Amino acid sequence: MKKIYLLFVLAFLNLAYGYTQEKLWEVNLKETLYEVGWIMQSNDGLIIASGAKGLLAMDNTSGVIKWHNEELKGIDKNSFLTIDGLPLFYIEYTPLAGKTRGMIINSSTGDVVYDTKDDGYRIKNFTLLPDNGIILFELTKDSERYLMSFSLKTWKKLWVTPLGESSGFIKSLVSGKSFIDHGPYFTKENNLILGIKNEIFAINGSNGGVMWDHETDKKIKALVYSANNNSLYLGIKKSKKLTVLNPTDGTDITPGKLKLRGTLIDVRPDEANNLILVETEGFNIIDPSTNEFKWKKSFKIEYLDEVIPHEKGLIAIGKDEKDGTISLVDGEGKKIWSSKVKGYAYYVTPTDKGVMYVSTERSNILDYEKGKDVWDRDVKFKSIPAVTYDEKESKVILFENKKGYKFDLASGKIDLFAEDIILENVKRKTPLLAEYVKDAGYLLYTGQHISLLSPSGEVKHTKYYEPASSLKGLIGLAEVGLAVAGVDLDISGALENIDQLSALSNGVVQRSQDQTDGTTTESMVAGLYVGDGQNMTPVFEITKQRYSNSKNVKNHKFIVTKIKSDTAPTKHSIYMINKTSGAIDKQIDLLDKTPNYLIDEIDNVIFINEKNHLISSYKF
Repeated sequence: MKKIYLLFVLAFLNLAYGYTQEKLWEVNLKETLYEVGWIMQSNDGLIIASGAKGLLAMDNTSGVIKWHNEELKGIDKNSFLTIDGLPLFYIEYTPLAGKTRGMIINSSTGDVVYDTKDDGYRIKNFTLLPDNGIILFELTKDSERYLMSFSLKTWKKLWVTPLGESSGFIKSLVSGKSFIDHGPYFTKENNLILGIKNEIFAINGSNGGVMWDHETDKKIKALVYSANNNSLYLGIKKSKKLTVLNPTDGTDITPGKLKLRGTLIDVRPDEANNLILVETEGFNIIDPSTNEFKWKKSFKIEYLDEVIPHEKGLIAIGKDEKDGTISLVDGEGKKIWSSKVKGYAYYVTPTDKGVMYVSTERSNILDYEKGKDVWDRDVKFKSIPAVTYDEKESKVILFENKKGYKFDLASGKIDLFAEDIILENVKRKTPLLAEYVKDAGYLLYTGQHISLLSPSGEVKHTKYYEPASSLKGLIGLAEVGLAVAGVDLDISGALENIDQLSALSNGVVQRSQDQTDGTTTESMVAGLYVGDGQNMTPVFEITKQRYSNSKNVKNHKFIVTKIKSDTAPTKHSIYMINKTSGAIDKQIDLLDKTPNYLIDEIDNVIFINEKNHLISSYKF
């Protein structure tokens, strides 16, 4: 889907010369909306504008107004929420007299497909379930929680059911944050089971009625549904008991032999449909057919934190602030090998050649045969490395602390290809991200920085652009000072790199087509369909044409910067920077004190709201 960055800039801005940009259209909404408070973009590309005289949608290619709802005046931008993959968005409207109303609107037509009206609900999050033909919306009202089932076939509400009161919770809840901690799981009868804090709810999937609920004395640590034996496994925080419930009526069906020796850490299924029970005193396998342990004795490891099932065995990981252990265990609970790890291993994952780990002290790969180091020397990362994948060389690229490494997933070999690399205004703790640029090298960047490192280790260009003062803190591309599992560690960097490492380690080389110049032969890039078998009904589709347009944009990076001059007032500009050359190919300077604008990276266009009523579109 498109990536849209909404930014607010506070400064006097003047028009600059020397750069050209094509203005596609300009529309004055002074008469239609009087004042435009904000603009956003819907999933189908339309520009949604909110003002004192209502809410409207404009065609993003022409500026033509597609629809205008004069009732919805002065909508709060913070309530705007797009429904992923659908031409739907949510807003909240507060009339002069009456309660705040939440609405789901069809962005293409302006039709209100759901209105809370006098019910007073507010939508905080949603879960898209196309296989079940529904969206589950999480609602709040005062201090109460609710769940709504919304049909993808009819775009109408199916049912709303209350999920209890949570005092002090709703006030701190922000849009996009789920209050569901576990699930939802669908049982064989197509009913829903979910866990919230210390409560379990079983809900009739057809009418929303609560079939049964179960309250625990402490927060639920693990809740796993097994379709093989139609059983629900419940683990409580700091508890030494694992409970098995009948999902039909919530009765306790725990066998007498299923007892814990320590406190529960996790319960998770493996590929053989068994359940792995992880506790502080070790881990064991539960046979779903009997609900009893397969091993006479649990496998023990110091500081046990996680168990990862793999075709080579079970990878047991012990984590401590100063050191830890990684062990490989066979299907009978016997140790194949065990290896000590210096430092806190904040990232561990299986690869083709062995178990890769990154700790606060060292990094390496342990082979599956004997647990020996694959790399002939340790790689020491003092912060989370920037990660990308070189498609031409078929190697993972890691960059951290002035050094660049090439890691071969097939052979497990790692080579240092760049050393003592100086990037402008980049320090060890700077949360860098990386991107492969075809036939050019590796882009290293933050919100305000862009550099290109060649495959041979040469810096082709590097530049830091001073941010607008009002932009600080608005775009969270990275987190600094990572607290792992409650252990306060000084690990800096972009957390997105951990996700990228995980994807690469699991064989996912290209996570997003938007990151490269890849092509597709599919007529539809993505779509949402409901139904069964051959009777699938398309709900929403992204066409190949828009997908192709997005490729061109990936040759550039957009940066907003403050430009100071000794002879003219400070201004803010949007630069379109060529990733390969580092040159500023295009620039747009804004004329308003408080411009509101967004960048559509799908169609390579910028939309600007100036003077609170003048909407213009520029082609980069």
